[in-house]
Order: sequence, then C-alpha cells, then structure tokens
Amino acid sequence: MRIPAYPVVIAAVLGAGLVLWQNSASSRGGVSAPAGVAAATLSPLQRTLKASGDWLGDVGRVLVRRADIASQNEALQLRVADLEGQNARLSRLRRENVELRKLLEMPKVAGGRSLAAEIISYDASDFARRVTLNIGSRAGVAPKDVVYCAQGLVGQVTQVAPLTCVVTLLIDREGRAGAMTARTFAKGVIRGTGERICKLSYLDFNADVREGDLVTTSGLLIGRGAIFPKGMVIGRVVKVEKDKTYSRHEADVEPAVPFDRLSAVWVRVNAEGEKGR
Repeated sequence: MRIPAYPVVIAAVLGAGLVLWQNSASSRGGVSAPAGVAAATLSPLQRTLKASGDWLGDVGRVLVRRADIASQNEALQLRVADLEGQNARLSRLRRENVELRKLLEMPKVAGGRSLAAEIISYDASDFARRVTLNIGSRAGVAPKDVVYCAQGLVGQVTQVAPLTCVVTLLIDREGRAGAMTARTFAKGVIRGTGERICKLSYLDFNADVREGDLVTTSGLLIGRGAIFPKGMVIGRVVKVEKDKTYSRHEADVEPAVPFDRLSAVWVRVNAEGEKGR
C-alpha cells in the first residue's frame, strides 16, 4: 500500500514555519506563540508548587518555634519550682530564727543548767506525742530532765543517747505533772490525752476552778516522774466538769505551748543529777 506524500510535505512546511517564527521572535527579544502557550499552560502549576513550598516552610518554622517555646516553658517551670523550694526553706529558717530568738530571750528555770536544743524529729503515731532533740548524754542530759520553752512546760526527757534524747510531751497519754490554778491554788494532776486538750484531774470537789483560769506547775512530785519547778505555765481551763454521783471534779486545759509548731526548746539539766555525771 502506498502512503500519500502530501501529509509529509505539509508537516515539513509547518515545522519549518514554526522554526522560522521562533527564531524571528527571539531575534526581536520576544516570546513565540508556542513558548507563550507552554508558559501559560505551566504557570498555574508553578504557582501551586511555589505556594505549597511556602506553606511547608511556614509549617516547619511554626513547629520549630513551638518546640522552642515548649523548651523555654519547661525551663521556666523548673525555675519556678526551684524558687518555691527556696522560699519554703527561707520561711522555715525565719520561723526557726524567731523561735531561737525567743529561746535566748526567755528566762531560764532556776536550779541546774538549761541547755538550748533543736527538735530534729516528731513522733505522733497513735496517741504518742514525742520529739527527738539534738543533744544527749554527752551534753549532760539525763532521763526526767525538764523541757520547756518561752510559752511554758513542754515535757520531760524519757530516753537518752550520746548525741540525742527523746522527750515525752505533756500532751502524750503518759504525760503527767503536778498542777494548780494560779487564781485559787486549787491543786490536781495534769494528764495528757494524746490530743490537743489535757485533763486537770484529782481536784478537790469543792475547789474553785473556772473557765479561763491559768494553770501552772505545782512543784509536787507525781508518781515516779520528773519534779517540775513550781510556777511553770501549763495552759488555761476551757471547760469544768463536776459529777456529784462519783464526787468527780476535773477540767479541760488547753496548753499554752504550740506543740505542732515547736522547733527549739530548753532542757533543764537536773542539778543533783549533774553531780553524779
């Protein structure tokens, strides 16, 4: 089968015309129609690709910035936590300094020596109320030594080690002391309950005891405990109870000592005990 020659001739003529058109446009600094058509066709695609690249660049910068902000925020949180810790330590030291200043300014109990001590631990398990001090037998401390602070009677030493000692507080269930009211000298025994309030027991049934009465140590020995010097502040009567059936007369006493905020105390080293040490 013979192929007609005129299509080939037409294609050759058109090709030559396009080449001449392109060369003529280039020599005049212009753009030929084919190039313009191609540029017009590809221009939207180029714009789309450029916009996509710009968007991806913006997203990358945002992610990097967000990571920087998160890192800075974490660093700031750590700094805030550190400053809060420092502030808490400074507040604690300030309170301890106030207690120590009161301790140094308060009058010492007569008889024997009084040694300043700091509380290093607090035992409040069940009904036990005890603290450990940072002085012991090497400083001359012995069992039954009286412990007090600016507000009044704290308790007595019950256990001693070379460098530390344990103090049973007045509010402990084992806490005992001879007591009397400052107004009428009504005598009894102050007993700890393991709670904030103590009991003033064994009062004479006709003793004049009222709410608000100041209660101090009587100086009398109770059982085999310590002899607390007379006149040490214990607290104030907040409630009076009388039971005619059993001839019972006792009172609730709120201690003057802030046991939950104590940080420093005096230990009265027994004068007689010192001679044997």
